[in-house]
Amino acid sequence: MTDRPRVSREEMGTIPLFRGFTDAQLDEIMALFGPVAVDGELLFNEGDAATTFFLLIKGEVVLRQDGLGETYHLHPLSVIGELGSLCGLPRHSSATLGPDTELLQCPVTELEALFAKDPPLGLRLQKNLLELASDKIQRDQVRLQDMRANIIHTQRAMKRMRDFLLASEDTKVSSPLHDVIEELIRRNRRVNYRVSPPLALTAGLRLDGDTQAKVIQLSRSELTVEGIQGAEGDRISGVLQLSGPEIPVSGRITSVADGRVEIQLDLLMEEYAAGLEGYLTRVQMLDFLV
Repeated sequence: MTDRPRVSREEMGTIPLFRGFTDAQLDEIMALFGPVAVDGELLFNEGDAATTFFLLIKGEVVLRQDGLGETYHLHPLSVIGELGSLCGLPRHSSATLGPDTELLQCPVTELEALFAKDPPLGLRLQKNLLELASDKIQRDQVRLQDMRANIIHTQRAMKRMRDFLLASEDTKVSSPLHDVIEELIRRNRRVNYRVSPPLALTAGLRLDGDTQAKVIQLSRSELTVEGIQGAEGDRISGVLQLSGPEIPVSGRITSVADGRVEIQLDLLMEEYAAGLEGYLTRVQMLDFLV
């Protein structure tokens, strides 16, 4: 791509991120964009540092998230990676290019320099970015409500199945099937709903000897951590550090895989349970618009 691709002001104005700008401001923003030269099909990998965002003007970009099985096919005009790059977040997906795809890219450092030069322009773009983030959260809330309804329906059905097995004549499959259903019911209880600590509310587990583990996920009854050694069945104790509160915890390792250790927590004292509940609420509130 040697010639600079062109995007009209009218086309730019259809993109929510650039809504509400004057023609002169759109010209200033577009002057920051340059063509992208990619060697091969890969644009970026999940986990890469996000220092620029892209404008897809021709062809197709496919986004994939490892472990989730999610695939999204983007077509022009699409902005790619604006939220992560402007907030300094790592890429949450990998991106590959379809045939004859053309992109423009805008380095965040140049956009920030334009903000310093023209503060009203920067405020307008930041407002648009917040509106986009709010829309994403609202759509996520709708999906979460559907998922919660499905979980409740499934939980009730599994309880009926368990009760039916208990009331029926025993067979070779009765006990194994009952145990599987009972475990699913246990894990679907609200007490086991997990959250991932965000950057603003990090969580860690300090063990004896000042060994420090990173908390990847936690709930009222379970922890997933990285950075410690152990085997299934081992007992473990330490101090859970929750961006302020420190809570003594103990428990049993239930699984070890891919460098991650799952810990089933022992029952907490009421004071410490309240501290953990307060942290979980703070994290969960990041997913809601009030």
